Amino acid sequence: MALVRWLLLAAVATTAAATWWSLVLSDQTPASGDARFYCPMHPEIRSHDPGTCPVCFMTLEPIPADLAASPLEVSAQTAVLPGSAPLGTAPVMLTTERIQASGISVVEVRAVQTPGEIRWPAVVEALEGDRAEVHVRVEGFVERVVVRESGVRVRRGDVLAWLYSPELLRAQEELLTAHRWRERGETMEGMDVDEAASRRLELMGMTRGDIQRVLSTGEPRRRIALRAPIDGTVTRFAATLGAYASPEIALYEIVDYGRVRVVGTALDGAEGGVSASTVAVFEGTHVSAPLVFELVEPVLDANSRSARVRFHASNESGRLRAGQIGEVSLERAPTSIVVVPRDAVVDLGRTQHVFVETGVGLFSPRVVTVGGIRGDDREIVAGLEEGERVVARGGFVLDSESRLAAALAPRVDADAAAGVRP
Repeated sequence: MALVRWLLLAAVATTAAATWWSLVLSDQTPASGDARFYCPMHPEIRSHDPGTCPVCFMTLEPIPADLAASPLEVSAQTAVLPGSAPLGTAPVMLTTERIQASGISVVEVRAVQTPGEIRWPAVVEALEGDRAEVHVRVEGFVERVVVRESGVRVRRGDVLAWLYSPELLRAQEELLTAHRWRERGETMEGMDVDEAASRRLELMGMTRGDIQRVLSTGEPRRRIALRAPIDGTVTRFAATLGAYASPEIALYEIVDYGRVRVVGTALDGAEGGVSASTVAVFEGTHVSAPLVFELVEPVLDANSRSARVRFHASNESGRLRAGQIGEVSLERAPTSIVVVPRDAVVDLGRTQHVFVETGVGLFSPRVVTVGGIRGDDREIVAGLEEGERVVARGGFVLDSESRLAAALAPRVDADAAAGVRP
């Protein structure tokens, strides 16, 4: 009995050692540089010698020629050229019953004419450079407000408010004193005191005309006019009677709407042909104005994937108002483009492909170069010709079948080479 126990213990130890050797040591794969076998379900598992996959325990198959490069080399390869088959795919043959059960539908590739006139939604905006803020340059008090509300149109030089500033009053008295010295012939050697005092008042915000009035009357002006620097419309004001005004406070904001910017939203690409057009603004009445192309903004909208195209428009009549919504109409030469349904394109990020019906029940994957989206269709730049038949619905089902067929292709080849019938 003791001998039997020792024999049983030796058998168990031998079995454990053999199992450990077959599942651990024999499945260790060397560097992929000299690998000849791989796992079809896990292509990153490669080995120099035959064996089993440590993940799924499938038998390793010979590496096909198109996958001879290492996984890193394959991922670093450039995108497959349009018209060729995507990597890791194979043609799929389905019966009529299987096609109907999978909901696969096939349509012909169409060639359509792009319209000669393109319309983009647009909005009217004010130009950033045609606006100004009115600040005082010295501290003072608002003693009279002339423009009391926004929306008032003003001309350059119009009085907006009257300001009392002790510092300005003192500077005027210094100007008059220097002027009297000059009239009596009393001057300081090497210095024109009269001119220096005038320049100081200009730097403090007084206009040359107001300074001349002070010199002509011989009396300092208690209140100084705050004038509009440009022609335009008052869009914001903060001048309150009796308020204390300092340089950091903008008392008025004026915007010149004599020229406006019309921004169109390019939904189908903004390249080429953007030179001149018209804008139609619908806000109760129809307004048209000639446009001058400015630029295409370099940033795309993250949600709509559209670009903003800027135009300038003359608006001397004031009919175009900031915030109005309309359309930009562009004249372009009609062109012919190839389109397929949007769902026909299997988009994998780096590459896009479709399934072309090359025979009865036979579907072959083909890489294509896609263009813009036009409603329910997708433009095909390269890879397809008009009249070919592509899968419009069920492309992802075929993609799964195609990749599974490609993964099993090495095993079928190996069985055929060994003379094994399926």
